Order: sequence, then C-alpha cells, then structure tokens
Amino acid sequence: MAARARPARTTASEPEDDTPTAGGPGAGSGQSADHGPARQRLTREKVLRAALDFVDANGLAALSMHKLGAELGVQGMSLYSHVANKDALLDGIVEAMAAEAGPPPAEGTDWRGALRRLAGDIRALILRHPAAAPLLVSRQVMTTQQLEQVDHYTRLLIRQGFTEDRAVEVLRTLYGYALGFALVEANLAACGQRGPWPDGELSRMRRVTEMVPRDAPDHLLRLAMMFCGQCDMDDQFNLGVDLMIRGLDGQNGERGC
Repeated sequence: MAARARPARTTASEPEDDTPTAGGPGAGSGQSADHGPARQRLTREKVLRAALDFVDANGLAALSMHKLGAELGVQGMSLYSHVANKDALLDGIVEAMAAEAGPPPAEGTDWRGALRRLAGDIRALILRHPAAAPLLVSRQVMTTQQLEQVDHYTRLLIRQGFTEDRAVEVLRTLYGYALGFALVEANLAACGQRGPWPDGELSRMRRVTEMVPRDAPDHLLRLAMMFCGQCDMDDQFNLGVDLMIRGLDGQNGERGC
C-alpha cells in the first residue's frame, strides 16, 4: 500500500493501471479524470494482439517494448507486468496466432477431409501473418491452443482406425508440410520488396529472369520458368496434401494405419 501513496514513483510492478498518475510518466498527456477519458486497462491478450498487429504492419525486426508501448499509448515499462521480457513477447505472438485457430471439425468428419482442413488452416494462418510466421518454427513453444488442436485431431484419427502412434506421426508430417510450404509461399509473395508474385505471364517471365543468373543456359531458364513461373500455389499445396492422403489410404489396403 505504501507504493500507491507515492504516485510519482511509477515502477514496472504497477502497470496494471495504464492511466498515468499525477506526476508519473505521461502525466502531461491529458488523459485524466479532469482532461479526458481514462485509458482502457491493458490485459495480456491485448498486449499480445497489439504485438502481432505491429509485426504485421512493420515487420519483426522493428518490434521493441518501447515501440509497442508507444503503439498502445503507454510507457514501455508498463508492458512488463504482462510479459516478462522480449523473448516472452515473441512467445506470446505465437500464442496470439494460435488463438486464431478455427473450431475443430464436427464429430464424425471423415479423416481425409479433416486433414485437408487442418492443412489449409495452417497455411491460411501463415499467409495472414507472413512477417510473424517464422516465429512458429523458431520459438521453442507449444501453446495450449496448439496442443488442444493436436489432441482433437489425434482422437479423430484414432476413432477412424489409426493407432495413436500413427495418428501423431501423420499430424506431425502434415504440420511440417503445411508450415514449410506456406513459409516458402509467403517468402515468394514478398519477393524481396518487389511486390506480390505477378499474375500475368509476361510479368512472371520478367520476375523469373531477375531471379536466375544472367549467364544461365536457355534450357535452365526455361526450367526456372516452369518451376517458378507456372505454379498455381493452391493446386500445388493441395497436390501435396492429396499425395499424403493417398499414401495413407494405400498402406496395406486399409483405411487407417
């Protein structure tokens, strides 16, 4: 209680109320009972969501506690009661992305359709947040939402004939494929500050010729155009998922494994 008797000494231990107190940091901002509405109280969820939005808009390298605090209209130190440090903030961004997962498939959904849906959801998440998406593989964290998602799909596969071990193996493979494909796709879409991958054939040809060495033989330039320039990413992604499902269907002629 003694700490609250000295409002001029705002510390990192008192950021739950982000409205500046008299004489404290930001006291001249005019956000007080006499000069305007009090700031909305921050929560951990709001901080993490703001961090994800900041990275979406400015890139991962630009993120700092100071800049995020300014974005939220508070002192950077105010964030430390919600996240311990920058590493915890990065882990929290993974948590914020995982929270966007859609509802699990309905009871009785065929496992093939369920796997296609899961792969599509993972890809869509990365394409919504391409700047933050590398954190999904670089941070050593599994959120509650991610674990619950794996648990639901594991039980769905078991109910339809898979052993628990094989169900986990299948999901691990699917996650790896969807993450890897979508990260590559996001990188191609960004294309080093040159804008989204072009739609027109001539524009794609120009983009591909910028990617390969000037002295590349004609047959390799032609191959690069086929490999990079003539790819429908939706079809390519679905092909990979379908090949995985066909392989599972074909094992020992059984539905599950």
